[in-house]
Amino acid sequence: MHIARYKKDFIRRRYIEGKLNVSDIANVLKLENKTVRFYINEFRIIETEYPDKLRDYSFFIGNDKVTKATPWYQNLIKVLPDLVAKEDGPLLVGAKLYRKYEQLYPDQYSSARFYPLFRRWFDENKDQICAAKLQTKFTKKELETLKNWRRSNDHRLWQVAVTLMTVYTYHSLGSIANQIECSYKTLLDRLRSYKAHGLEGIDRPGSKKPIKAARAIEIKNKMTNLVHLVRQPPKLYGIDRSSWCITDLAFVFSREFGQNISPTTVSLYLKRSGVRYKRSREVIVSTDPLFREKYRQIQDILGSLADNEKFFSIDEYGPCSVRPKSGRQLAIKGSQPVYQKVDKGKGWFICTCALELSSNQLTWFYSKNKDTNEMIRLIELLVAQYKRQEKLFLSWDAASWHASEKLLSYLEEINQPIYRSIHQTPMIILAPLPARSPHLNVIESVFSGMSKSVIRNSDYETVAACRTAIDRYFLKRNQFYLDNPKRAGNKIWGKEKVIPVFDKANICKNL
Repeated sequence: MHIARYKKDFIRRRYIEGKLNVSDIANVLKLENKTVRFYINEFRIIETEYPDKLRDYSFFIGNDKVTKATPWYQNLIKVLPDLVAKEDGPLLVGAKLYRKYEQLYPDQYSSARFYPLFRRWFDENKDQICAAKLQTKFTKKELETLKNWRRSNDHRLWQVAVTLMTVYTYHSLGSIANQIECSYKTLLDRLRSYKAHGLEGIDRPGSKKPIKAARAIEIKNKMTNLVHLVRQPPKLYGIDRSSWCITDLAFVFSREFGQNISPTTVSLYLKRSGVRYKRSREVIVSTDPLFREKYRQIQDILGSLADNEKFFSIDEYGPCSVRPKSGRQLAIKGSQPVYQKVDKGKGWFICTCALELSSNQLTWFYSKNKDTNEMIRLIELLVAQYKRQEKLFLSWDAASWHASEKLLSYLEEINQPIYRSIHQTPMIILAPLPARSPHLNVIESVFSGMSKSVIRNSDYETVAACRTAIDRYFLKRNQFYLDNPKRAGNKIWGKEKVIPVFDKANICKNL
């Protein structure tokens, strides 16, 4: 509180003269009554503690050097550490401390003078006081447990750890409740639980109250509505953003459904529903107008596939150039894996593969082309390998050489009853995939695993060496599934992640 020096001197003179009409002084100096009372109270303290300084118009209580040198202040700082150490509660109550101080020194500082001096002393020694309080309040094991809880993903344990490690550093309970986003009542309940049972009481299995049936239904409805909100653009609800954030979801939910919900609860419910933040990636979207029909046809074939029928997922890997390749690998901290960049490779190849889904067996060969002749070569290879089968279904993408006139004429010829009777060959039936839908081609996952194991981080000397490595990988894979039978693919067989019913909260795809 700062006023002109002459006004302070005027109030001081009136105090010395005993003329203390607060309203008159305030009117003369054009001050508020509370300002006049503030300085009158200060001069009263000076008269009590420093009687020889009352007529020294340059002396005020704000002079720390003078205050700390007085016997009263020395007595105060001598007893304060013991008074604070004996306070068991998480907060320091000034009135309670003053009553204890007044019993020791009844004729010294008044409460009005005690509070600012105590506040200044506490601020100067706060770090040492709080550290000592934590050491005396918690054992080493408890402190370690609290630190682990503070680093954990369990939101409730994190809240408890922050509460206990902060409250005993004499922070306001209200500010702590706001910091951890919980109610004041919940914070007090946890403090009482700790005092009654310790950390074991907070973390014990029975410490969480069972949720009533009505409350469980309410929570489920909130989670459903939150997932439904996430699936809609924020602009539909007047939020000028391109994607949701937690605080906006909490605001819109409370407004739309009339139920208050905190950002922390929104985050918890989304986590329980399996909703996470993920970076978007570019994908190929099918534009095939017959997508559903083709996809249903494939699932119908697989759903009724007989023992003497085989279904093949077919595609080409490459062209693959043989040269130093990059990739993910383990690296010591501070080091950066590198590879030599070259302008010209040692050669290239194309690997044409067919994956039989029911037995998980691969058939492959290498070539330099992607054309109809290579498809005819693959069919001849499959017919020879699966000669005793009744039908072979071939599923591939919408590449031009997969539906050329030459290929269709060849298939029409070998599917003739006379040809099949003479050569004892199975019927070849095409089950093409929808256009621009590589995610339905099961063999792509085989190529991904092979590339990660054999191609990435490689530097083969020759094309032959690279092919040999791929052969070993495919042979080992075939042998594994001979010893451990398991069909290939998942969704294409109709295996669904959730029950196939309409629900606005269903999450039917791993994002």
